[in-house]
Amino acid sequence: MFNFLKPSPTLSERDVQRTLLRMRWDAVTGGAMFSIGGGGFMAAYALALGASNLQVGILAALPPVSQVIQLPAILLSEKFRARKAIAVPAWFLAQFMWLLIGCVPFLLNTPGAAAVTAIIFLLAVRGLFTSVYNTSVTSWVRDLVPQSLLGRYYSRRFGMMTVSIAVAGLGGSFFVYWWQSAASPANDIYAYSLLLVGGWAVFGFVGPLLVAGAREPLMPAAQEDGRSTVSILLEPLQDRNFSRLIRFLVMWNFALNMAVPFFAVYMLTRLGFSLPIVIGFTIVSQVTNVLFIRVWGAMADRTGSKTVLSLAASLYLLVIFGWMFTTNPDQYILTIPLLAVLHVFAGIAAAGVQLTIQTLALKSAPGGRATPYLGIAGMATGLGAGTGPIVGGALADFFSVRVFRIDLSWSTPSGVFELPSLTLAGFDFLFPIAFILGLLSLNLLAVLREEGDLGRETALNELMAGMAPMMRPVSSVPAVGAISAASYGYIRRVPGADVALGVMAYQLASSTQMAVTSAERGISLAQRVQLRVGSVLEDTIDRMEGVGEYGLELAQHATRGALHAGQEMGEQADRVAHAAATGAIRTLSRLSVQAHDSL
Repeated sequence: MFNFLKPSPTLSERDVQRTLLRMRWDAVTGGAMFSIGGGGFMAAYALALGASNLQVGILAALPPVSQVIQLPAILLSEKFRARKAIAVPAWFLAQFMWLLIGCVPFLLNTPGAAAVTAIIFLLAVRGLFTSVYNTSVTSWVRDLVPQSLLGRYYSRRFGMMTVSIAVAGLGGSFFVYWWQSAASPANDIYAYSLLLVGGWAVFGFVGPLLVAGAREPLMPAAQEDGRSTVSILLEPLQDRNFSRLIRFLVMWNFALNMAVPFFAVYMLTRLGFSLPIVIGFTIVSQVTNVLFIRVWGAMADRTGSKTVLSLAASLYLLVIFGWMFTTNPDQYILTIPLLAVLHVFAGIAAAGVQLTIQTLALKSAPGGRATPYLGIAGMATGLGAGTGPIVGGALADFFSVRVFRIDLSWSTPSGVFELPSLTLAGFDFLFPIAFILGLLSLNLLAVLREEGDLGRETALNELMAGMAPMMRPVSSVPAVGAISAASYGYIRRVPGADVALGVMAYQLASSTQMAVTSAERGISLAQRVQLRVGSVLEDTIDRMEGVGEYGLELAQHATRGALHAGQEMGEQADRVAHAAATGAIRTLSRLSVQAHDSL
């Protein structure tokens, strides 16, 4: 009856591809379900139930903390050698918890302590089953995907999952907004209940069925060396290089989750945004996550997962630091533009971090003995990510009645002019603390060894240069290289800022390349290229604050994107080059940049 749960002695290439496809679609349904049950939705749901900052932190901590259950999951996998038989029932029960969580307002008084306690308990149970599922499936996939292709596979899987998260999140936020605008205030809470119950019926029930239809290869025979359970679990910790990864995972996830889980709460409470706006910003991150995850995946395969993780993590820290300036001391004219920029870079950074932490752990684990290594790595991640939100929530409550303020003042005989330059209150204190701890964790990453790691500078050069053929025509112009190097030399000293500039350059080149390619079919090619390059460049500069000396560098990257597209147009390449340069120069001339400098 349960033969479908047994491993297959042999798998054809077709079986492997079908299984990997099912795993990707399982990530899609799981991501959609988590989108309407986590993040901003769960924060808003918890606040509506009457949760405090500490309780919100506990809710955010439950999924990673529950990874302690990976210990028995590892033992089950090692003993029974049947990961699918463990994963399928665990995944069904984990997804079923969403249905029970959605039913809480129908069963208990809200807002109330009992409802909050019930949510915490049900999410804890869900986290336990999810950890069992993840432990089994990660090892399962490790035996199906060649190590050289892990980055590409997980980037595609994460990309599909992120799209589903964005779509489900946007639809769910508008449903909540519509319900709360149409229903009486006493019934507002039922918007979240109906969303969770309906989401489980559409997404939560499908995921386990997809996994049940996947094929599992036989695990390698267990080593007959008489080792005890304790020795099996201690083996990863005795691996010197892997223990370095463990220390980094604990420290990094502690620092990151001290601040990130409270972004949504901060926007809901401190800034007073509605849920659709909060989810909208979250979707901005998810869209940029999708757009850049394949870039990170391919780069990780070329330059190493550690290198990409270092870049993405430093960019993430810059984002966290930037949240200190979203209020001054309350919402001001630059709040929304700054939040948009921060969410864009947060999505890019999160894509790199999520992808490379997974692949780095997989690469560090020996073939055939990956389960205990991956389980210990998951527990290290859970320890840091679980304690971070709890400490962050406690600190937020502590600092909620405390304010740190730095003022600038100018005194004259006619009076005193005061300008508030920095104000920290409540959640604001979490951002610099998390930033400092994150910087310390990067030092732990630096000593980690990875085979094939090409170093941070190589990856940065790849981001800045994009594709070498695009850069050659522009870099050959006298003094352009010196100008670029001088401007980049200052900004690269700020942690994460070098990555932000590199990402922006990469995206700008890609945008102009696509714009020029789309103009190829027009009657007046040169005129269209000129307009499109100028439009892309102008839009990019308009979204930035204080471009200053970087305007020429942005024009350089915009032009090289157009030149790369023009190389594929044969006889029309010269027209494209001329038109691209003309569009860039005319755009800069409107910004008071001298034409001969631009040229």
